Amino acid sequence: MTVPLNFNSRVLGELPVVLTRDDRFIVESAGFKTLIDPLLTPEAQAELAARLQGVESFAPEEINNTGIQLDYDPEQLAVLVLRIDPTKRSVEALFQGGRPEEPGLPPQTFSAYLNSSIALQRFQSSGDFSKPSVFLNGAVRFGSVVFEADVQGREDLFSGEYEVERRYARFVYDQPEAYRRWYVGDLEPEIRGRQGFAELGGVGVSRQRQRFDSFRNNILSGGRELVLQEPSTVRVLRNGIFVREFRLDPGQYDLSQLPLETGSNDIQIEIQNDSGRVQTVAYSAYLDAIDLEPGDYEYGAYLGAVDTSVLGSPRYDGGQLAFTGFWRKAFVGRPALGIGIQASEDAQTLTGQSQLILKNGARARLDAAVSNSDQGGGYAFALGFDHFIDLGDTYDSWTVVADYTSEDFATISDPLAQNATSWIFSGGYSHQFSMDWLANLSASYRMSRSALAGDSYSIAATSTYRFAPQWSAQVGLEYTDFGVTAGGFRSDGFGATFALIWQPRYDRRAEARYSSARNSGSARFQQSSENRVGALGYSIASTYDDGPATLSGQVDYIANRFDATVSHTAFGSSFSNISDEQVTTLRVGSSISTAGGKTAIGRNIYDSFAIVYPHESIEDHSVIVGDSLQGGRYTGRSGLLGGAVANNLGSYVNQSIRYDVINPPRGYNIGDGVARVHPAYRSGYAIEVGSAKFVSALGRLVGNAGRPVALMSGRIRPADDPTAAPELFFTNSVGRFAMQNLEPGKRYRVELFSTPALGFEFTVPADNEGLLDLQVVNVPLDVSEDRNNGRGG
Repeated sequence: MTVPLNFNSRVLGELPVVLTRDDRFIVESAGFKTLIDPLLTPEAQAELAARLQGVESFAPEEINNTGIQLDYDPEQLAVLVLRIDPTKRSVEALFQGGRPEEPGLPPQTFSAYLNSSIALQRFQSSGDFSKPSVFLNGAVRFGSVVFEADVQGREDLFSGEYEVERRYARFVYDQPEAYRRWYVGDLEPEIRGRQGFAELGGVGVSRQRQRFDSFRNNILSGGRELVLQEPSTVRVLRNGIFVREFRLDPGQYDLSQLPLETGSNDIQIEIQNDSGRVQTVAYSAYLDAIDLEPGDYEYGAYLGAVDTSVLGSPRYDGGQLAFTGFWRKAFVGRPALGIGIQASEDAQTLTGQSQLILKNGARARLDAAVSNSDQGGGYAFALGFDHFIDLGDTYDSWTVVADYTSEDFATISDPLAQNATSWIFSGGYSHQFSMDWLANLSASYRMSRSALAGDSYSIAATSTYRFAPQWSAQVGLEYTDFGVTAGGFRSDGFGATFALIWQPRYDRRAEARYSSARNSGSARFQQSSENRVGALGYSIASTYDDGPATLSGQVDYIANRFDATVSHTAFGSSFSNISDEQVTTLRVGSSISTAGGKTAIGRNIYDSFAIVYPHESIEDHSVIVGDSLQGGRYTGRSGLLGGAVANNLGSYVNQSIRYDVINPPRGYNIGDGVARVHPAYRSGYAIEVGSAKFVSALGRLVGNAGRPVALMSGRIRPADDPTAAPELFFTNSVGRFAMQNLEPGKRYRVELFSTPALGFEFTVPADNEGLLDLQVVNVPLDVSEDRNNGRGG
């Protein structure tokens, strides 16, 4: 049997034991030593190893002289460590955190994948089709080095010419044990605080305990500007609630004028581009807090030429040599500190951050910077205070921020110091009345340096109430004055906001929203698709912005080797002529991947993957993989185009790949049905299902006088290899037994733990497909009535 080994009400692990008919138990040496060694001093470990040297199994009294006493508890079905000599115990911490999980299987040394997506548009008004847009991205990994690249081809919106653009191409080298990542090539530097974002071509290094995702299609420049490299649908959410949806062409978009940055609110921007990739960019309207574990630190340093292109392939000819870097640390018992440096020929910036933890859940934060450029010396700073009051089932939250930017403050991304706003004052208050009722109050004031724009300010109060498990409503009042018309909004106005939300389950949501201040509204229903074969997702949405209106619908389909999306959008200057322009888009995405000498076609891969394929003994049977295989669901299936592809593995975290075989041969042993893996960055696996030892045998063991041999144990070994690691053998109360991991064409020897010692041999036919029925096996053993009644004797 395999039973737990317990010590002081703690399970150390499981190990094989043999129970004899006289109520004795035999413990396997290797498994016991592995579990008990962490509790022993080095000297005691050596003493136990010497005692068990050359001994495959032992009775508990055989190790009493090592200071370890064992017993078997039949009620718990467990082996108990009754006592360990105190002088032989290792030092044990009384207060300790959880132990990290042992890493799963490492990835293959070499792996590669290439994602491809094709998008085609048809314009209803002209009947013309656009030239297909092609999106290619992927990675090649060898050892610890990764080469990753992204290329796209599409029709230029203005010239009509077809252009092929490199989004990025770079080498990445990871040192996971040091939480460090190195880059060479096109860089997307990490920035902190008041640093400006600029793409570089050069070298870089960063250190973060929490591994970051550098596969970023869209960048928040300085936290206020969104750069889109391709046509995208952009949805804005505030505190998890949908607010607006935009259909945007490639370009740069300023977020600072959106009435979302004010108040203590978290902003999420969901971007879905024409290549089918969906990404969420999140940021806070306030300071970039130093959210690190006490004692932890992080840094980044990047050196290279500044990208001089705005859109399209990066260009470094004529770009200045620049450096950007930061270092942040959360001290123990002292305020956290962050510093940053950026320098090019045109601009040099020094930034600093700190935060002071106050009493009763309050925090004060400082974010400051000074710069030097051709425009002169400049500076910027922000002072913030937030206070969270835990009231048990409810809470209060306060946030206030004062943010100033001097007219001459410059960064490497803005060496001309274009700072139209001087002061930004903002604040917010949230109160949770109950689990179903939340209220927010926010206000902001912006002081403009432009005589044309003028100052702007806003104040808003909203309340969200869930009046049924699936239904919630939101009401709000706001007053906004933008100074001038900006971003399609009215320049000022007082109004109310109404919203109704229906969410019957996690993947289905419907919303209707209207704002009288901007005379805008939206309605949307979405059924998200799952990452499984045969899944469908669909959505329908409509927007109205004080005149212009849209109506769109989309259907997503998930297949085994590809995924596809069909969408149709109608635009108009009003709802009455919403059909003036209509666009239909078809997108199909797939991937080809290789690892461990295996190649397969599957859906798009975004980090790491596994190719799960059948052993040659079941090559005519399909293997399936999935997060859950219940109800016949799966995310990939093997076939003519290669093994089943698990396309959604993340890096540097243990994950389980669950697999099964469709209609396997009767008795075929496919293994554990799960593989525990620990992927590296953009890595791949080749996992074989089944093996040469796939046969299971069953039968009934009978002694003299035709009596069944009940509760008998023993060992199984290949007859031609008596030194091979044995498998356990045992019978149940009527003498039935079952054995696994047998190889066709092999002869096996079963050694029974009987008195006298007996055994038998059998041969697995070479043409066996999975199940071997040995029927009745006779051994010359006298079996007592007491043994057949389940008692010793």
